[in-house]
Amino acid sequence: MIMQVPQGHPASTAFVVDQNSGLYYSLLTMAWTVVLKESVIDDLRWFGRKDGRLLLAAAEERLAADPAADTRNLKTLRPNPVAQRELRVFGKYRVLFNIDTEAEVVTIVLVGEKRGDALIVRGEEFTEHHEDHSSE
Repeated sequence: MIMQVPQGHPASTAFVVDQNSGLYYSLLTMAWTVVLKESVIDDLRWFGRKDGRLLLAAAEERLAADPAADTRNLKTLRPNPVAQRELRVFGKYRVLFNIDTEAEVVTIVLVGEKRGDALIVRGEEFTEHHEDHSSE
C-alpha cells in the first residue's frame, strides 16, 4: 500500500492505494491548528513579501501535519524562555514554535535566518533562545 496526498486536496486528507486492487481509500489524518504570535508578522515582512509568504506557507504546511515529529528539519530545543521547538525551512531559515498537545495548537513565536551559529531576526542577532552558559 502507498499513502499519497493528491494535488488539490487538503494536507489533512490522504489516500491509501492498494497495489493489488488499485483501489483508493481515503484517510483523514490529524491536522494541527497553526497560529502566529503577533510579532511574527514583522519577522516575515523583513524577508520581503514574496519570501515571507513562501516561508509562512512552508512552515504552516509542515507544522499542521506533525509538529511533534523529530526529523532532520524539526527538533526540540534545549529549555529556554522563547520556544520549545525549531523547524528548518529552505535550509537557512528557522521557525521557532511552541506546541499545546491537548488543544492541538502550534504557536509560531519567531522566524529568522540562520547565519553560521547566529540567528538573525529582523536584521539583528537574536540570542534569547540560547541557554545561559555562565558559570557561577
